[in-house]
Amino acid sequence: MPPTIAQQKGLAFAPTPFAIISFFSSSYVIYYLICKERHKLKRLYHRLVLAMNFALLLLSFVSAWSPFAVPEGTPYYFGASGTIQTCTANAFIHLTTALAVPTYYGSLILQAFMGIKHNFKEEKYQWIEFPVHGVAWCIPAALSTIVAVTENFNPNGSGCGITKAPQGCEVDPDVTCQ
Repeated sequence: MPPTIAQQKGLAFAPTPFAIISFFSSSYVIYYLICKERHKLKRLYHRLVLAMNFALLLLSFVSAWSPFAVPEGTPYYFGASGTIQTCTANAFIHLTTALAVPTYYGSLILQAFMGIKHNFKEEKYQWIEFPVHGVAWCIPAALSTIVAVTENFNPNGSGCGITKAPQGCEVDPDVTCQ
């Protein structure tokens, strides 16, 4: 049974308030570290937190924009007003940043471990910063590129994500399988 209009609206817009809160929270952390407490960026911990918040900022933005990225005319998606390209771009950024954020969270644990191991002499473990950024951005971007090139970003859930064909196309004649 297809979702009702009320269910479609709920699915489309339920994440939006949380995405907006996250967007403003990340914006504030970025502002605070760059404008108010720039001296803290001398520490590895604060640079990793800053990078993580840039990823969260992008993730929040695409999460709020997600319902509108779904191609116009896609059945059962309230607010669908995009194209295949907007769907792919939204899903690409979402997947990349959704993988980068937990990588940065994990890097904070690694940074704490290395700090304890080296008696908090940052010069002994500062080398982990560039590999962390490389893993946080390059691997997710490569994965997202593969998914985009193989055309596996399609409407899925409340926006666009990894799926071979639009959700429900096998059981509903109104949804075309691409």
